[in-house]
Amino acid sequence: MLILPASDKSRAVSLLRQVADSRERCHLVVFGDDERAREIASRADVRAEGHPFRRVVLVPSTSVLEGEERFAHLCNAAAGQDVVGMSISFQVVITLVGDDALRFSKLERAFAKTLGGVE
Repeated sequence: MLILPASDKSRAVSLLRQVADSRERCHLVVFGDDERAREIASRADVRAEGHPFRRVVLVPSTSVLEGEERFAHLCNAAAGQDVVGMSISFQVVITLVGDDALRFSKLERAFAKTLGGVE
């Protein structure tokens, strides 16, 4: 799991650029800096374990991505959502919110959708 720094905008943007440019994995991006967000990220990471094409990114604060045009689509999709599933080409495929974001079956389905690149 990759956890973006909440207090270092340039480092957070640099890390997310590397993620977006790698074109090697699909990602479930989890938003928030509370216990619930960490639990969602942890559960998603369990679903990613052992799968070379899956990765979880925890974004504690979207403020580190504000003003970055390249990630505007991610920030827009994140509004009101707990998880945004990104394809290998780093396009939004699926979002999860509420209890669905905590369910292993929904996280597994989200990863499957991101690998396929379709919702």
